[in-house]
Amino acid sequence: MDLLTLGLDAGVAVLALLVQAIIYPTLRNIAEDQFHQYHNWYTQRITWFVGPLMVGQVLAYSYRLVNEPTSVDWIAAVLILVAWVVTGLRAVPHHARLALEGQEAETIAGLLQANGVRTVAWVGVLILWIWR
Repeated sequence: MDLLTLGLDAGVAVLALLVQAIIYPTLRNIAEDQFHQYHNWYTQRITWFVGPLMVGQVLAYSYRLVNEPTSVDWIAAVLILVAWVVTGLRAVPHHARLALEGQEAETIAGLLQANGVRTVAWVGVLILWIWR
């Protein structure tokens, strides 16, 4: 279970870093007439990577908290919860707005800000795993 948890933590953290450093900033550079098509293509595909990692991480920490809880696991679980809440309350609505209204600098900035919080949370979970 430890290696699975490490793999999930590393996968989510690396993906969040790539999204923050490369993918979301690139949204500013997509031609306006191609933005809807690109955003739709991106969101349909990234879900197949993000979804299993996020769900897997929740399942792994749920198992840990039920069977072998430590204070580090509880802290990691809180960080994971923060990432999920920010995803649901900030990232998803920003993506919905981009899908409806197109390429808006303010919405992309909000998406970057939301993902910044998620990135800190998920990198924090990975650091906690390494630190244990």
